[in-house]
Amino acid sequence: MTTPAYFISDVHLTLDDGEPEQERRRHLFKFFDMIGQSGGTLFIVGDFFDFWFEYNHVIPKRYFDVVSQLRQLRTRGVEIHFILGNHDYWTNDFLNSSMGIQVYPDTAEVEIDGHRIHLTHGDGLLAEDTGYRLMRKILRSRVTVFLYRCLHPDLGIKLAQSASRLSRKNNPPRGNQDATFDELSQYAHDRWAEGYDIVIMGHYHLNRLHIGQDGRSFLCLGDWISHYTYGKLSQDRLTLETWLI
Repeated sequence: MTTPAYFISDVHLTLDDGEPEQERRRHLFKFFDMIGQSGGTLFIVGDFFDFWFEYNHVIPKRYFDVVSQLRQLRTRGVEIHFILGNHDYWTNDFLNSSMGIQVYPDTAEVEIDGHRIHLTHGDGLLAEDTGYRLMRKILRSRVTVFLYRCLHPDLGIKLAQSASRLSRKNNPPRGNQDATFDELSQYAHDRWAEGYDIVIMGHYHLNRLHIGQDGRSFLCLGDWISHYTYGKLSQDRLTLETWLI
């Protein structure tokens, strides 16, 4: 894998066509162009799409411009790795076989410039997420995916849009971000004990970077809804950057 390595998560691209969504995509595509010029590797650490479901022969058409931009990055020689999130878990073979994107259904372990890196979207890690972990198993089961694929895509996508809007309405941001980061830091400590140097995650919309005295790092990537943040590993240095908009 080549550097610079870029890390992004929780972009939550929607199926809407309003000005806020168009504006977000314009900034994202400029970010992609910067990566294309610098070269290197792009890691998408989950929830890039607010909803993604691959039928055997159908993908959501509102993402055509996004898919085209990703394809352009690949043709410019940029490696793309996609760690699936809780909003875009339901892939088939389009992203990897047709797009040349390396897809990871859960976590990814990679080595860049001698650094062992553990990447995870991070959903379900908190102690209070017991109910969610059960729901996650149900939603990701082969039976559930098979039954959903039996729906006509127009109906399936409409249901997903409604569910996504309801989820955002009924799940306000977590109140105590310090407590959340402290609990997630224990997950990072456990991975460091396994020999990893860097732990990177998304999901919680926290934009924080902790670098210990021993140089081991824990990065929460924030999002592209309110923070417009991303991680960058270059010249042996991990940073948390903000895309200037």
